[in-house]
Amino acid sequence: MLKTKLATLSIVFPLLTACGGNALQVKSEHVSDEKITEIIANIENLYPDAGKELKQHILEVAVKSIDDMVFIEGGSFMMGDFLAPCDAVDSDKMIWTLEAACISSYTSYDTGAIDLHKVTLSNYSLSKYETTYFEFDAFRLSNGLKVIKHDKRVTTPPESLSRYYDYPTPLKNWQEAKDYCTWVAKLTDLPFDLPTEAQWEYAARNQGKNVYYATNDGSIRFEEGALIGQDGSYHEYTQDEINYENDYQKVGLLPPNPLGLYDMTGNTSEIVNDWYSSDYYKNSPEYNPQGPRAGKMKSRRDLRGDKRFVTTRGSFGSQTKHMSSFGFRCALQQTAAAW
Repeated sequence: MLKTKLATLSIVFPLLTACGGNALQVKSEHVSDEKITEIIANIENLYPDAGKELKQHILEVAVKSIDDMVFIEGGSFMMGDFLAPCDAVDSDKMIWTLEAACISSYTSYDTGAIDLHKVTLSNYSLSKYETTYFEFDAFRLSNGLKVIKHDKRVTTPPESLSRYYDYPTPLKNWQEAKDYCTWVAKLTDLPFDLPTEAQWEYAARNQGKNVYYATNDGSIRFEEGALIGQDGSYHEYTQDEINYENDYQKVGLLPPNPLGLYDMTGNTSEIVNDWYSSDYYKNSPEYNPQGPRAGKMKSRRDLRGDKRFVTTRGSFGSQTKHMSSFGFRCALQQTAAAW
């Protein structure tokens, strides 16, 4: 299995801070010395009284946010439920054809996903990983907030907080996800924000292709699962074939989709920028749709359980506590690549 790591490290950039002779250092595969200098200056300006350890944490998160961006060339696609084979023996391994005539998910009518419509997107970039505790902790600490209590399901107990750092951060409400992405924008002077719902689906579907799952090959193979053939044959998946896990786990453990994006199917249900409306697909503009102008709930994608088809959509409202079922990833809202 692939292991989650910080980006391959090739640049080490020290700068003397106000704390005596101690130096901040960051390692990056792609971010230039000049950009790192700019980010450090922004950190010093925004958080002059922060300790060196926190400044170092913020710096690493800011640089990693740029390193993790996957550039996605824009284009046109038909957004929504593009239908599925009616006679599929195994719904985890379906191939779309022109004869597909049945809805992918029983929710498609209720959520409006059945309203297939043309969307054309400009270039943008999307994080290869869901936002983790490591990143969200830096945001909360820099703003005087307590870090989120780590999920009991990953408590063993820990020797240090770093044991949790590669897990997706839980969410309580949409605003904190939005605030996190715009916080990264302030640190980097780059237009980070949440992705739109159209951007999320286009990326999950490998630039709008008719695939049912955002895995490496468009199918689902899970531990202790098996492939059932049209002839009734049975093949139990090997460890190397597994590409999906419905449970909460570290980001990036399983193969990415063809664009290099991890966990677009599986792990947390991801919150996007748009307000949610079941009627929006009927009225969506073609070019770079932003969702309804207002609403009561936000849109979320990659629903779990039997609603995991890549076109399935749902709504998200504020929770009473931070829930590990909900997460997010940031986008870079510019047509040029991050690096």
